[in-house]
Amino acid sequence: MRKPEECTEKAHIRDEIDRIDRALVALFSERDSYVRRMAELKADPSEARDDDRVKAVLDKVLAELETHELAPDLYMQFWEDLIEVNIAYEEMAIAALHGEGNETSGA
Repeated sequence: MRKPEECTEKAHIRDEIDRIDRALVALFSERDSYVRRMAELKADPSEARDDDRVKAVLDKVLAELETHELAPDLYMQFWEDLIEVNIAYEEMAIAALHGEGNETSGA
């Protein structure tokens, strides 16, 4: 692992970005396992969307972005999209678990 200022070649930077991308994928996989487990614990697809929880998550993310001096305009849209994908997954998974609707996905 090199710090940005230790990178003296483009290849060094590319290697570090690749390393970070692998770590991000691992973290998304871990997060996804919790989303899947949450879907198993819910009894009705209507439980997938909890607007208070969505707001709380987005508020926490915004605070973290500000702490790290990252552009909220860029990253908040990403997080909003991530949450919407997770909600859609939960709705589908909960319905499938409880035999509601059909179990096909258009995604």
